[in-house]
Amino acid sequence: MGTCSNRPEQKQISENLRLRAIMIFQKIDVQNKGYIDKERTLQFWKSNFAKINTDALFSQVDYHKSGNITVQEWLAFWDIVKQQGYTEQEISDELDELQQGKAWVQFQKVEAFIRADTQRHKTQIDQIVQMEKKTLLKSKSFNQN
Repeated sequence: MGTCSNRPEQKQISENLRLRAIMIFQKIDVQNKGYIDKERTLQFWKSNFAKINTDALFSQVDYHKSGNITVQEWLAFWDIVKQQGYTEQEISDELDELQQGKAWVQFQKVEAFIRADTQRHKTQIDQIVQMEKKTLLKSKSFNQN
């Protein structure tokens, strides 16, 4: 059985994981602004090593170092996790942990991908974020203001 690697469905996480990831994003984005910042993330983790977890999350997910993470960046991160060889089950387990407010996991393969991608003129991360933007518009699975 051959695979067609340029089909978006294979590059993106499943709809079930997408919805769970959006729920966690919304749990952090309590003011429903469509992005999360370090202050909101610190509040999400409360006293569970909040600063360490927040810094780790932002180092991996805030690709443009803007200080804010959009839902598109958030979902693109999980797509990248999948593209780097992590299984849907591993991603599901991590989302379960996050839902419970547990520690952020450093995905080593993802870190290496992000470091390499920042050296490119036209980054793959930007393309993945744009793909997520289109997917969100089609699916209406996230209420964008």
